Amino acid sequence: MLQPNDNNKYFHIQASDAQRQREAGFQAVERAFELNADFNRHGVWSGVSELVEQAWLHLNDQDSDELLDKHNYALYMVLAEHREQIGLKYACLTDTASGAEKTRNFPLDRAYRMVNSLVEIVKQWKASAGAQQKWRIVVGNFSDANYLASRFFLELARRVTDIDILVLTDGETLPFDLAQLGMALNPVHPIDTLSAQAEPLIREMPAFDATLYEQLISTNDMMSWENSFSSMLAHFEQTGDPLSVAKVAIRALCLYNHYGYYHESASFVDKVLPYLEQLVGDDQITRWSYLGNIFQGMVTTGREHEALAVILKYAQPYLTQPSLKARMHYLLSMVYLRYLKQQDLEKAQQHIMLSKQEIATAQGKVSDLEHDFLSVFIDNGLAFLRVRQGRSEEALQLCSEGFNFLTERLGDEAHKLHRSVLLYNSAQVYTLLGETEAALKFYNEAVEMDPYYSEYYNEIGNLLQRLGRYQQAIGMYESAIKYSAPYSEVYSNKGMCHVFLEQWPAALECFAHSLELSPHQQDVYLVRGDVFSGFDEQDKAFADYSRAISLTGDSATARVNRAVIHYEREQYDAALRDMNRAIELEPNNPSHYENRAEIFKALGNEAQAEADLARNIDFVTA
Repeated sequence: MLQPNDNNKYFHIQASDAQRQREAGFQAVERAFELNADFNRHGVWSGVSELVEQAWLHLNDQDSDELLDKHNYALYMVLAEHREQIGLKYACLTDTASGAEKTRNFPLDRAYRMVNSLVEIVKQWKASAGAQQKWRIVVGNFSDANYLASRFFLELARRVTDIDILVLTDGETLPFDLAQLGMALNPVHPIDTLSAQAEPLIREMPAFDATLYEQLISTNDMMSWENSFSSMLAHFEQTGDPLSVAKVAIRALCLYNHYGYYHESASFVDKVLPYLEQLVGDDQITRWSYLGNIFQGMVTTGREHEALAVILKYAQPYLTQPSLKARMHYLLSMVYLRYLKQQDLEKAQQHIMLSKQEIATAQGKVSDLEHDFLSVFIDNGLAFLRVRQGRSEEALQLCSEGFNFLTERLGDEAHKLHRSVLLYNSAQVYTLLGETEAALKFYNEAVEMDPYYSEYYNEIGNLLQRLGRYQQAIGMYESAIKYSAPYSEVYSNKGMCHVFLEQWPAALECFAHSLELSPHQQDVYLVRGDVFSGFDEQDKAFADYSRAISLTGDSATARVNRAVIHYEREQYDAALRDMNRAIELEPNNPSHYENRAEIFKALGNEAQAEADLARNIDFVTA
């Protein structure tokens, strides 16, 4: 078994709720696994991929094709050594685009959804072994795991309570606020409680291969580095060669940025930036490529001011080629328009116009294809600015003209991703204008061009739901679910449509899945509480209202609904406490005073009841 050093101890990952801790208390362990989550050994999925591989191999031998198909994307991404066998079923354009073609990065939560898939795969593997069997996973070097691996083990502990997750860590260097996640690390001494022989699932880091390094260092194929960069980084760090470390780290950084692993990508920045000049020399194209990747990882993970500083320090003084300066000013415009919490529309306007000037200057100095594409790309950014400025008609015109121009000049196949984004942007502008049918037209055209981009279907479903076309919306949500690893909002959205159609079992199933994925959804607890209340399942309704109340900001609606249940149970003091709190939260809601008046009457306090009824009348007649 892994042995702690002086600074590390074993901790049991548990829900911070005391009852859950009691339910997940130690039992005799029948099967145990040892993992090593050190990011430096095997990258982002270190420790995770070894466990998931065992689950995948087991489920492959079972009748589990439907489950494996459902989680195909996560399996393909995490089990790199088995990609040829797994295959990628629903690759969207963002997956397949590269170089100049890749004009959209994945949202940050795309990678989090993969964690949801991986948890469900392990959960099903465990279930196939029998509910009575107790498993334990011992995770070494947990404090050296990066963001996604840490998140996986925390989510696994939260969602699969019949697996004990023990981690070897100092308990102080995790990238999460565990209390906010409803989780806790509790010190334990597992050697005394481990009864099963642990199965070591720890891959050895491959030996450094100098020949392979020389082959890879001369190629721009980032994905060829995926299984090699960890051993190369370790070798050059051990031999004291920081420049070679930087050469490897920049390739790992670019690869992880391409995959949407932004925390992991940004973790390499400090290894790269001190040696940037030696890495790029006078090559402005490489400089901009590297800086764009560095920027994306930092800005997506909440380091927007640092990301801006990197561009101003390492790009602005060095770029002289008009096409690259056009890209830089476009990016700076987006910083002030999208990324900084305090937006500055004036600076955004200044930089987008400088970008247009530079791309005009670049004509004849770059290929016609690059010039045409960048011109439309920049106008797309200008359209986004125009929306923020309230000039929506101009935004629509820019999107429409850009799409038509690109299609005419480049044909139907070139820059499909960017053209689909132009259609999507038009749909969003029409949505802001309240022209829903026009928005749906552009959404559907974007889907035709990029049929496996899950987010399109979710947003179309939301529009259809607003129009009361609930059955059609459900169809869109089902497509969104099919083409993505699980994410909570699509299930809650689908559940709302089932509520409107009075399809109660389907609604409850959706809400349950949504809350399992993300348990801190106040609005979902409220709606589900109402569904339970309608079925006269008051205990379940009471529990959901109580959960909504416990979340950040409390909830006046949940307080009122719980007060009603207290009142019906003749628990008048508890009902009064809830109504008092509801009035604190919403002092100008007249119905709250009317409700509290009824409670005062039940308590025999007629004076207070009359005072509240008078306030109710004052509000109504004001």
